[in-house]
Amino acid sequence: MHSSLLVLTTLVPQLISAACECGYSSHAIKTGEDQIYTEALETDFLHLNDITTSPDWIRQEWDIPPVGTAGWGRNISLDNVIPNPLPGDTGTEGVNGGDPGLRMRVKPGEPKGGYVGGAEIDSVRRDMLYGSFRVGMKYTVEHGTCGAFFFVSLREPEKSHTMLIPDPQYRDDTAEIDVELLSKLYTDPSKSTLLLIIHAPPDVPKSEIWQPREVPFNAGLGYHEYRFDWTPDAVQFYADGKHVLELKKGMPTKPGGLIFNHWSNGDAGWSNGPPAKDAFMEISYMKAYFNSSDDARNQAFKQQCKDPKAPDAICKVPDQTESPEPSKKTTFLSPNKGLPPVVAPKDPGTAPKPINQPGENLDEETPKTGDPAPADPNEPADPKPEDPPASDDPPASDQPSADTGSKKVTTDATC
Repeated sequence: MHSSLLVLTTLVPQLISAACECGYSSHAIKTGEDQIYTEALETDFLHLNDITTSPDWIRQEWDIPPVGTAGWGRNISLDNVIPNPLPGDTGTEGVNGGDPGLRMRVKPGEPKGGYVGGAEIDSVRRDMLYGSFRVGMKYTVEHGTCGAFFFVSLREPEKSHTMLIPDPQYRDDTAEIDVELLSKLYTDPSKSTLLLIIHAPPDVPKSEIWQPREVPFNAGLGYHEYRFDWTPDAVQFYADGKHVLELKKGMPTKPGGLIFNHWSNGDAGWSNGPPAKDAFMEISYMKAYFNSSDDARNQAFKQQCKDPKAPDAICKVPDQTESPEPSKKTTFLSPNKGLPPVVAPKDPGTAPKPINQPGENLDEETPKTGDPAPADPNEPADPKPEDPPASDDPPASDQPSADTGSKKVTTDATC
């Protein structure tokens, strides 16, 4: 532990010049302790002009037919991931107008082809094993969508080591940590409900791995930082630096990567929708500080860390304690100097023809919150928060391949 390290609590200039050769010190607000992690992934989406050139993220595409009470299928496509960078260092409007950042769009209205358009990006890194994961994000004000930021492990850990093509068929949907948002719940300008979930094996009691929590802001009216710290003992959830929830059961134990998605399928028990207008979820930054499961990277880290007590050898990760509005500068460190680069697969730049995949019974329910959700004649009369929803992603064995344009051959669920 490095409890003597100073924790920054305010927004500071955009880039800190430091070697960070011995890791990153993340302050655990809940416990008051500091955790040291060996690696960092930082993306400034407010100044990203072209997502296809990102070394850290890959746009996704897949289809799921309508299932259960869903009125439509889901079509996750490349063209719904839209960069809208700031024209300068700070500001309130992107170069294309509207809110700045990486825009994740859900298309409006009753879809002619039976599928509602949505968006997803996945991290190239699939070797993350414990860490602190933080996103600056503004959710949509348009009712009828589900937005999510989550970690998911892989079914075969040996395939996780900086996997260049993060093939979704290897996702383990019993090893996820999720922050989910339902826009239909956001009717009060002063508060929101976050759905904080661990998708765990079926023997873990559902009441111990899924909890809705109210926060004192409307997620669709401004940018906020959503964060979870994953250790072997617990997962701590935060919003704008305030501790929201601790979960101590069913934590993932295998490496994996990060996913953002935004979608709708008309299910009255979950997303509702589709929205009446284009619905955008804007991501301003992603900051992840974590350990790697890759032996080669760990060996390189040991070789480069000569003296952890040297100045700037361990970089202090600032705590975000207020809304990270784009009109203010935020802090980025100098990730992974001296470590082997991770080479991302080439983004195709255009969306190939969607691939239909078998559906599944999501059996999702809207959580019960302190205030009623918007009136909907198709809404379940008494949703039960103790029953967690199924994964917001397709089953791991039934998903199409990553951003390559090739078709995936469905394999047995154990692969």
